[in-house]
Amino acid sequence: MLNRRYPILISGTRYSPEFQTELQYAVPWKSVLEKAYGNHATCQCPSSGARKLSIKRREGSDGFHLARFGGTGHEHSNDCRFYAPAPERSGMQGYAAGVVEEGDDGSIRVRLARGIRVQDPKSEERESTTLNRAPGKSKPAMTLLGLLHLLWSESRLSTWYPAMEGKRNSGIVNYALLQAAERVAASRMKLSGVLLLGAQKDSKGAARNLAVANSAMTRDLRLLAISPLARYNTERHSGDISRLPLAGPFGMPMLNLPPAVWATAARRFERELSAWKRGSRVIAVAQVTPPKGESFSRVDVVEVALMQVTERWIPVDSDYEAVIESKLHASGRSFDKPLRYDADESEVFPDFWLLDTGKDLPLEVFGMSTPVYLERKAIKTAWYNQEYGDAGWWSWNAAADPKGKDIPPFPPKA
Repeated sequence: MLNRRYPILISGTRYSPEFQTELQYAVPWKSVLEKAYGNHATCQCPSSGARKLSIKRREGSDGFHLARFGGTGHEHSNDCRFYAPAPERSGMQGYAAGVVEEGDDGSIRVRLARGIRVQDPKSEERESTTLNRAPGKSKPAMTLLGLLHLLWSESRLSTWYPAMEGKRNSGIVNYALLQAAERVAASRMKLSGVLLLGAQKDSKGAARNLAVANSAMTRDLRLLAISPLARYNTERHSGDISRLPLAGPFGMPMLNLPPAVWATAARRFERELSAWKRGSRVIAVAQVTPPKGESFSRVDVVEVALMQVTERWIPVDSDYEAVIESKLHASGRSFDKPLRYDADESEVFPDFWLLDTGKDLPLEVFGMSTPVYLERKAIKTAWYNQEYGDAGWWSWNAAADPKGKDIPPFPPKA
């Protein structure tokens, strides 16, 4: 399972998960952490990394908690609650220094292309620089899509284990996103303070959305809304769309969708919109600006980004990837989908990581046969062979096998 709690080693003494969590041990566990405050602990998850943890005091209380040191998440095992993928395993490698910074308390600070605070004179300049920079240069800021990928990855929603079967639904997804947003900050504030999530009518989620919207807009803050798109309806969605069609928009203000904003999204996310029209689940993230002197019941969307996910909420970048994700699931495999963030095509990382072979193994789907793509394919093949050896990675030439009749067997489990 994910986010597993392992024994902790502090000053030579090993403390079990039960001692860390059960109510009967709450007082002695707090005493252990308080006495060790200022030193470090060591996670006992099965990994070869150092796995050092800092002992932190909770803000505004006399409590203590454990947190991974910044940049050490990859030292933990994949199922450990302190795990985080190394930047080079995904598109996270495409950012310039300082765009994403991890604190020793487990928090993450990001520099967004468009800031959370409306009165941010540098935000529009950063957005223009980020979206129009030359290929091959590190991104100077994170776009809205990159932020969605970050929250999805930090929520561990891009990872699947067979034990999760039947345990991932919209409620679980929203909870995981909200927990991640508590740790991610931009414009010097937690994203949870401006995050709206899909909710049912008259639910706690709807009440939370309303409270967040009212609080954020009175402080002149931009809101973030994350939800699946509503099921595609030809009559309502084939023409001009004046309101962002989210599933479960309750508690949110009306998300007015300017034609230019939707036109831009349609160009950038043509594939995702096509998948939506075919019935696939597509996640939308929207950034909205509070109105000036108007009712909070209606706000303008300033940007939309889209991401296709499978039935298990795993992101995919093509229908071929969706085929492999489904086959991995049917085979009872454990796997992770590394996300692209804002990386260029020049950054190399696999379409999936297989997590149950003893050593994480890359899976690659080659889906095109154009001259430019074949040149890129040769570069990636050479890189994989160099890094993992001929037998250390898996691939499927979907361009030559579009119906998936000859998909190679996956490497066996350890």
